Formats: sequence, C-alpha cells, structure tokens
Amino acid sequence: MTKKRRIGLAVSVSCVCALLLALAVLTFVWARVWEPRRERIIYPLRYETELLAASEEFSIDPCMLAALVYCESSFREDAVSSVGAIGLMQIMPDTGEWLATKVELSEPYTTESLYDPETNLRLGCWYLNFLHDRYNGQWQEALTAYIAGQGQVDRWLEDPELSSDGKTLDVIPGRDVKEYAAKVMRTHEKYKAIYPDVLVCTLDDDDIRLPE
Repeated sequence: MTKKRRIGLAVSVSCVCALLLALAVLTFVWARVWEPRRERIIYPLRYETELLAASEEFSIDPCMLAALVYCESSFREDAVSSVGAIGLMQIMPDTGEWLATKVELSEPYTTESLYDPETNLRLGCWYLNFLHDRYNGQWQEALTAYIAGQGQVDRWLEDPELSSDGKTLDVIPGRDVKEYAAKVMRTHEKYKAIYPDVLVCTLDDDDIRLPE
C-alpha cells in the first residue's frame, strides 16, 4: 500500500470515528435534554402548588390528578366545554354547587369559582376521591363515572352482560367513554415518568387496570 493510500485510509477511518462520535453525542443529548423537554411540552404541568395541596388533602395520587386535569382541560383554567363544564377539572356549575356543600371554601361558591384553579382542584379532588371510594378503590370505574356519571355506571354494573360481579365493569359501552378511562391511566404513567422531581406518585401498575 502506498503512503498516499495509507494516509487516505487513515483520514477515512478518522472521519467515520468522528461521525460515530457525533452521533453518540447527539443521541445522548436527545435522550437527556431534548426528549425530556419535548415530553414536558407535550404533557405540561401547571399549578403545581395547588395540585399537590389538593391531592394531599383528599388522598389522590398526584400523578392521577395531573393526568385527569390534562385529559380534561390540558391545564387551562379558563377551559369551557361544549356542555358548559368549567375549569381545570371540567366541573358543571350545578355539580360544583353540590360539591361546595362538601368542601369548605374560603369564599361563597358561585359559577365563577370554578375558574379559580385552587377551588376547581379541591372540588374535583373531593369528587374523584368520593367516586374512588364508592367504586371500591377501582380507578377504571371511578374514572368512567367521572366522565359518564355515577347513575350511568351504576346501571352498567347492574347489567350482567357488562359486569359479572356487579362491582367491576367487564365491558364499557361506548368507544369514547371506554377510551377516556384508558387515556387517563396511560397519561398517569406519562406524568409519573416525566415529573419524578415534582410528583411523588403512590400508585403501582397493579393499582391500575386498563379497560379491555
């Protein structure tokens, strides 16, 4: 091999090594910097103080609460649905009025109260905890009742074609309602993974059963 060819080969090897090193650095930066930042943009977390306080007050896993708020309003305190549900946890005004009889508020309840993040989170957390207890600690049924209503879930549980034991929904009618519970549970895992420095989550995988 001539000296010129040896030099050319050495240069080629050096270029390949440099390219591999650059790719390794880019992969590292993507995994450690860009991807976590992208995930936090996709799954935002706002009102951390109010969220953590409400989750502690009403014994709700903070990752589950964050996931529910994300699915309900994407953390927009001024969100209003097509049917009139308001705020972070999308509470109907009449439901909020009932919830205000269960939760001690600093000021008298009005519909405008639902736009306040702290009030909305406290009312919604109380209700979520109520549903979780009502359905024997089962998140699938509690989340389904949050979106579809207690009465509807109770009727489904009484249907032997939908529930074999009257306590657990084997089948959730309606694609939208079924997907809702699954989406919240999947999003719970996202918040658990993305915000370990903020949210101290208490639920294990065994605590969450995705709808089939």
